Amino acid sequence: MLSQYKNSLPPFRTVRSVSNTFWDFTTGIFVLALALAGGCIIVYFTIELYTEPLMSGKEILGIIVLVLSIAGAIGFFIYKVVYERGKRYTTTIIDEKGVHYFDRFNNTIVNELLWSQFTERPLGKQKGIYIAKFDIDCLSYNSRGVRSEGGSITKLFWRIKVNEKEIIHSEYFTSSHLFGGIYTNRADLIRAFLLGLAHYRPELTINPWIFIANSINIKDYTFYPKSILINVLVVLFFVLLMLFIAFLLYESSTPLEQENVRRMIHDLFVKLKSLIGF
Repeated sequence: MLSQYKNSLPPFRTVRSVSNTFWDFTTGIFVLALALAGGCIIVYFTIELYTEPLMSGKEILGIIVLVLSIAGAIGFFIYKVVYERGKRYTTTIIDEKGVHYFDRFNNTIVNELLWSQFTERPLGKQKGIYIAKFDIDCLSYNSRGVRSEGGSITKLFWRIKVNEKEIIHSEYFTSSHLFGGIYTNRADLIRAFLLGLAHYRPELTINPWIFIANSINIKDYTFYPKSILINVLVVLFFVLLMLFIAFLLYESSTPLEQENVRRMIHDLFVKLKSLIGF
């Protein structure tokens, strides 16, 4: 029976994450610039507000508390960036052995979760946020970060056994590195993860919402076709936005500039007509 089920599945192929290089480095530089700006602001206000009390010997206790707070914040930042750098990864690989996390900057494997390490959920009473109804379960959130049964952001979690100890592993299928973010082929990774479970751990139960949230057919593991209506609405939104901007330009421009605006609108509709195929 189990062999028949496996034979009906699509073939499993190794999937490697694809990073959005421009977005990753832009995000990393932005985070570094934000941290540097925050540090400069703290130093500036510290000098401005406490130089005079320090020179006069007043409010020493407040200065000590402030210095300790700043030292604690800096220490925490150093801990997260420097000490935990060995846990950061840039690449996720899913193959016939399991899920592998790789750091391309250090050329090292950060962590590996083998299919054989996946365990069934405990039958006893569970506590905390990760209360599972399935062996492979998920938490869903809406766009405002509120937990929802129909959210678009899905966080997967399951139990694994490491050195005879069971722990809960949660996964967004995104990079954890400072210079990293959402993979461009995140949907392919999730599909490969689900298909790998079907091939190598078919006895584990999977929350059906994981398939629904990622538009994956639970029978043949293909992606559902994207809704044409959504694409039409997106195109319509941008067309209306451009027309609104063109109207503002047209009202506050000279006759020559108005002619250029009319040409721009005409060219826009010509391109849309060719894209739609009319």
